[in-house]
Amino acid sequence: MEVAQDRAQQRPSQDAMAAASSVSMEDLQQLGERVTDLNERIKQVIFRPQGTKAAPVFNAAQVAELCGMSYEKFKRLLQRAEERGLPTGAGKKALSEEGASASRNRMFTLEDARAWVRAEGSMHHRTEGQQGAVITVGNFKGGVGKTVLSMSLAQGLSLRGYKVLCIDYDPQGSLTTLFGLTPTDFDAEETVMPLMLPRDREGARSTLLESIKPSYWDGIDMVPGNSSLFAGEFFLPIRQQAALMKNSVEPNFLFLEVLENALRLGPRDEYDFIIIDTPPALSYLTMTTYWAADALLVPLPPEGLDFTSSGQFFSMMAELAGTDRGLASKVYSWIGVVPSKVDNTKLHTKEILKWMQDGFGRHLLNLEIPETAAVRVGGMSLNTVYDISKYVGSQKTLLRARDAYDKAVDLVEHMTRSTLWRASKQA
Repeated sequence: MEVAQDRAQQRPSQDAMAAASSVSMEDLQQLGERVTDLNERIKQVIFRPQGTKAAPVFNAAQVAELCGMSYEKFKRLLQRAEERGLPTGAGKKALSEEGASASRNRMFTLEDARAWVRAEGSMHHRTEGQQGAVITVGNFKGGVGKTVLSMSLAQGLSLRGYKVLCIDYDPQGSLTTLFGLTPTDFDAEETVMPLMLPRDREGARSTLLESIKPSYWDGIDMVPGNSSLFAGEFFLPIRQQAALMKNSVEPNFLFLEVLENALRLGPRDEYDFIIIDTPPALSYLTMTTYWAADALLVPLPPEGLDFTSSGQFFSMMAELAGTDRGLASKVYSWIGVVPSKVDNTKLHTKEILKWMQDGFGRHLLNLEIPETAAVRVGGMSLNTVYDISKYVGSQKTLLRARDAYDKAVDLVEHMTRSTLWRASKQA
């Protein structure tokens, strides 16, 4: 009896046997469609009642804080808001129920809050002739927080009054999903893919303007990404090789320049900041984002494998530069390594942070993005700390995460103004 029981315990379960059965490509297609459909149903629950992601609203005290002034001063300015053409806010009920009477507590939409920030905040506008800053967020290791940092940076800069463009370069479309959108809803021509196509191929473009779309967040436009971008890894080397052939239709083609040239045709004049979220790979596609960038932001958790791979990331970029006639001359305004997903309860965290300081020196930004419950919960609901208006948990935890991203925005704004925009002003 005991032998029979032992054999029964060793026998694979029915679930394990089912998982081990043969799987066809048709099965994989059905699996992908089923999970995609499930994600759409989940979004409908997460984004109730609108069914789509909604921007936060702000009370008067929060708008005053965004403007960098006291609440009392803001209340005085609010009395003259109408004559200055600035929003006066609405009652809480008026924001949710058409025709409802306004309560005494005024609330402001995101668009209203940004209008006040542009009018009264300490935002340093670009001067005439200065182009928008292109910042690529990259690291060829996955799971380091690239997408959340990209989105949070864009949101934080928009709350300073800046106009921001986000570009999703990841075939997984993670940034597109964080915008509350479904990557598969977009055609290839609505992404950056037309930039990668040979000039004689249908759908090819040298501009990005046709792919730019408004988002739920006032002040941020975006270019979606999806699996169609995988094809770029084939087209770019083919075009580069064809450029070397006799009678080439693109004799001066350099694959590195496709995004840089597209951003020069409008976006760099239209937007203050252009944030690019990259896939976890060092490939033809990602190299175009590094070439187009004025600055690099590299999120890096204080973990042994992450730290080790970060050295390989920079080394491989340098090696590729040595084999390409374009990248060898590339100079960045600044590079910032951001300690991300920092868990100070782990014994090794402090030691690896010291390694990061020794290794990256002045390039390691003086901030830590914490691994907090607020960020994890926000990720489950497709929200960043800037999206969360009501947090079920410790307010201190949420503020700690929000303060970290605010500091990241501060540093990016300062470094851009003191290097890129200062240099262009002097020129």
